[in-house]
Parts: sequence; C-alpha cells; structure tokens
Amino acid sequence: MPATIRDVALCAGVSIKTVSRVLNDEPFVRDETRAKVMRAIEELGFVANLLAKRLAKGQSLAIGLLYHNVHRSSSHYIQDVQQGVLDVARAAGYATLMHPCDLTQPSDACGIVELASQRQVDGFILTAPADNARGLLETLDQMSVPFVRLTPSDRESAWPYVTATDRAGACHMTRYLLDLGHRRIGYVLGLQETRAAHDRFAGYRDALAEAGVGYDETLVRFGNDLFDAGRDAAHSLLQIPTRPTAIFCSNDEMAAGVCVAVHETGLHIPGDVSVAGFDDIALARQIWPPLTTVRQPIYEIATTATRLLIDLLGHRPPENLHHEIPTNLVIRASTAGPCHLPT
Repeated sequence: MPATIRDVALCAGVSIKTVSRVLNDEPFVRDETRAKVMRAIEELGFVANLLAKRLAKGQSLAIGLLYHNVHRSSSHYIQDVQQGVLDVARAAGYATLMHPCDLTQPSDACGIVELASQRQVDGFILTAPADNARGLLETLDQMSVPFVRLTPSDRESAWPYVTATDRAGACHMTRYLLDLGHRRIGYVLGLQETRAAHDRFAGYRDALAEAGVGYDETLVRFGNDLFDAGRDAAHSLLQIPTRPTAIFCSNDEMAAGVCVAVHETGLHIPGDVSVAGFDDIALARQIWPPLTTVRQPIYEIATTATRLLIDLLGHRPPENLHHEIPTNLVIRASTAGPCHLPT
C-alpha cells in the first residue's frame, strides 16, 4: 500500500503539519527536522508515490492559498484560515501551497498566474484583498482554474465564495450593548477595502436605528484591522468631552489595542468602558479581561471553502456555490452595564 503523509510523519517522529511544511518548502522548519522528514520520505518512497498519483490524474494535487502579507494584515485570522485549508486538503490527498502576496505589486499578480499556468497548483483559495482583484479573477476564470473566495465584496457574480453573517453579527452585538444600557457606543471601523468592514459597520448602524438612538459620527474612528489602529482610535475616543461608555471594534485585534489604551488612560474595563470585538480569535480569550466578541467561524469558513474547491477540482458540481456561515455572540468579562456616567 502506498505511503501516506501520516506514515511519513510517524517515521520521522514529527506532526503531519511539519511534513506538509517540508513538502511545501516553507520557512521556519529547523534543518535537523527537515532532514529527518526528507529521510523518511526517501525510505518510504513517498515522493515517488505522490508523483505517480499526480501524473495519473494529470494534476498537481496542490491547492494554492493566497493571502495578504501578514505584516500588513491580521496574522491571527490567517492562521485560522491556514489550519482549515490544510486539514481538509490533507484529508483529500492535496498539498497546500501558502502564497503570501501583495497585489499592489504587478510581479505578485504575475506570479500567481504563473503558478496556475505551470500547473503547480490546481486551484486557489483567495482571501482579501486577492478575492476582490477582478483582473486576476477574470484571468483565472479564462484559464479554467477553479477558485473559491473568502468574504468577497462582489457577491453578484457566479464565482464561488464562502462568507459569514457579518452585518447580522454586528447588529446583534450592538443590540446587546444597548440592552446593557449603553447609549454612547464608539465604533472602530476595519479595513475599508473589505466588504466585511462595511457590513459590520452597517450592522452597528442598523441596531442604533432600531433602538431609536441617533447615529453620531464623532463616535466613529477608522482603523485598518491592526492592534495599533485600535489603540490610537481608543485614545482619540476617550478624549471626547462626553466619552463613549462602550467601544465596539470591527475585529478582535483592534479591540485588544482599545483595551490597552483604556488601561493607559487610567480607566477600567468594564466598569468605566465596555469593550467588544469581532471574530473570536484566540487573542480574545488571552487578553484581560477576556473579550466579549462576535464569533466568526473562520476555521469553518476555510474548511467549507476548501471542500467546495475540491468538489470543483473533482468535476463534482456542488448544489450551492455561495455559502454564508452564521455568527454568534460570545459574552465574556469585558462588557457590563455603564456603571459610571461619562465625564
């Protein structure tokens, strides 16, 4: 029976994920570990079997995951996406090629097309902003290279995508803060190039309107999904003469920055200021106090998208090319009723 990636991992005494990293020639694998994996691959004849399988199918049996350079985007989100793609791809016999890119650079867009034209990958999972790069998407479509987009702005085209109920989730969170008694709720908007940021902001405004609370633009700050943006936004909001009693952020990473700013200002969470986020990444459980947030099922979105892509690669047309995964509220210690009037 042909050797599997699990056999290689057992032989080398490492995890399946480590074997996958070696196969994909990823960095941050120790030379000693890489050598052990390569010895196991050679002993078991794994590469030969894999190549034979690829030749028989006329495919690379690899999926490309396109994501923005992590130093310019939330690495926590990307880590959850990577794990979801890896788990499903591995189980289906596909390798995963992690491909960070910056589509403002023409060379990066050309590199993606080259990967497809040389059949180094059979299809792509695209995260923002690659999932909104219409020129690239049209080129891949013309090349008959399947792809699935995660939370794209364009949802009118027939191209497949998987997303979350961003607007409903943000509305739910804002209603919760209103029900606690908050009326001055600050909001930190995420990266404006993304559909998710606009949908979440719309959900915030929906809940205010439903409750008859007027929208106040002085309570809104623009961020970029990163920690420092949340911290800066909070320092600005807390200087308002009648400061907000709660601050809701478009993602957890910015909310963590808000928490630091609140502490730096000498205020307390949630006694003076309640703080809420969106995504429920691991960081939301690790900061103090633990963060109330909207759980976006990032891992489930990634696994759903990968299964959808594998169906397309196997010429099994799925019944539904467009999926919306529900969000839900996660209540933790960073929110409470407004115990103190703003000063």
